[in-house]
Amino acid sequence: MRHLLYFLAVAVPVSLQAASLSGEHLAYTVGCINCHHQTDKHIINAPPLVVVKTYSLSEFRTLMKTGITKAGRDMASQGSVMGFVAKEQFSHLTDAEVSALYRFFTKEWTAERGVEEEKKIPIYFKQSQDEAKH
Repeated sequence: MRHLLYFLAVAVPVSLQAASLSGEHLAYTVGCINCHHQTDKHIINAPPLVVVKTYSLSEFRTLMKTGITKAGRDMASQGSVMGFVAKEQFSHLTDAEVSALYRFFTKEWTAERGVEEEKKIPIYFKQSQDEAKH
């Protein structure tokens, strides 16, 4: 009985953690939303995240772990921020985390949601851009 209780004490929290893995939480935590939608395009010209819908899970995993697009473009060798972030940070994501992100972007993320996130670009940045145009 004691062994069963020990097993449950270890196994249940691990299985609950895996079940609660949220792609949405990861997308905001690791910065996907920030770079792709909450940073002005004059700073980081990242494509809208609906682009993930054009990737298979395998292609997306390669992108996230190596910075190589489905077309074979090595973004790090071209000096792209995404290429470096993929190699240095996203390469440490587990397959379950990459899958959770993929599910979120392909099932729940919309172009409209991206537009709403872009409205969050700090107003002071927008004002400084307007002043620069005058």
